[in-house]
Amino acid sequence: MNDPWQILVVDDQTGIATDIAELLNSGVGSDANARVSAVPEESFDKALSYLSKGDYDILVLDVLYGVPDQAPNIKPDDTIDGSDLFETIRSKRFIPTVFYTALPERVNLKSKPPFVQVVSKSSDNPIADLRRAIGDILESRFLLIYRALKDHVENVIREYMIEFMEDNWDTLPEPEADLAHLLLRRLSVSLEGGADALVDRFGITTKNSVRDGVHPTRFYVVPLTDEYRMGDILCGPDVGDLSADDDDAISWYVILTPSCDLVQSKAEFVVVAECLFLNTFLQYTDWRDDQPNSNRANELKNLLKSRPRGKQHDRYHYLPAAWDVPNLMVDLQRTLYIPYDRLTSYRKVGSLDSPFSEALLNRFNRYIGRVGTPDLDLDAALDRMREATD
Repeated sequence: MNDPWQILVVDDQTGIATDIAELLNSGVGSDANARVSAVPEESFDKALSYLSKGDYDILVLDVLYGVPDQAPNIKPDDTIDGSDLFETIRSKRFIPTVFYTALPERVNLKSKPPFVQVVSKSSDNPIADLRRAIGDILESRFLLIYRALKDHVENVIREYMIEFMEDNWDTLPEPEADLAHLLLRRLSVSLEGGADALVDRFGITTKNSVRDGVHPTRFYVVPLTDEYRMGDILCGPDVGDLSADDDDAISWYVILTPSCDLVQSKAEFVVVAECLFLNTFLQYTDWRDDQPNSNRANELKNLLKSRPRGKQHDRYHYLPAAWDVPNLMVDLQRTLYIPYDRLTSYRKVGSLDSPFSEALLNRFNRYIGRVGTPDLDLDAALDRMREATD
């Protein structure tokens, strides 16, 4: 992962792209270890061809093509717009982009730092601003993760084709269909560890990498789909008052109805469980106010594992905070239903990934399916055992 970051500098004015590339090659950002290789290009058509092949990591792009940037009264129809090139590129691949232009107002609305940035050529020190923008891209590390993931996928495919497909192609009943299914499944398995799948080979680390368990974000799928599924986390009006204004709602629910019933439109009513904020539980407030006390921490951990002391096991199910989901405790004793056609009254905030959604449903089934029996008199049982051995 020590290859230099490849930067394509696109500016049609003769010599400017070359000058910018040379200045960038002398250093960017504040990371002394960041290695870059900037390449100039004066043709937008050639730039598009290069970028379509995926040869570059970062794009520095002028807004206008065909007339000098400094012309103050140019009309949009008189030029080829670099922002159009940007949209064409984005339809084919992702690449972080820095617009470097004397007309920043044309692209300011596209700015989404550090992924898309705008640097004005008219600033007091434009090259320093450009270096800083590229430094922001590299220091955020999203590009490192993006490169690592692409390399991971390419390595999995390479190894799978060489180590399995070359020897088994003739044995597959439907080679093309079988390859597609088997390869996609192999990719899926290789990524089941989340970010930790990238640690050993690429050095991508998280705070959780040296601990047991999984990172909280692994629980959820984003972006969300339009379809409803078991494990969707909803925020909206209290189920008892569906006429309430969603903007004022603070009620949280998780869907328990199996996904197949939702996808096939079999469910007239959707079973949900109410979710309570973790910070409303005594175990949490006791731990928060007295963190050095290990007993308080153990009490909270037991709650999070749905094993609270002196309470019913499996009643609660912990949903860790991640994305837009706060720390929640699903209360499986508070099950309700929502008419399917009223689901649109709720905002879908998150969706549990597999196997975490199945684990929630399994806990729910255990909880409602438990059989209550009187406690056995163990002392009497032991007395009978002793009598039998005398």
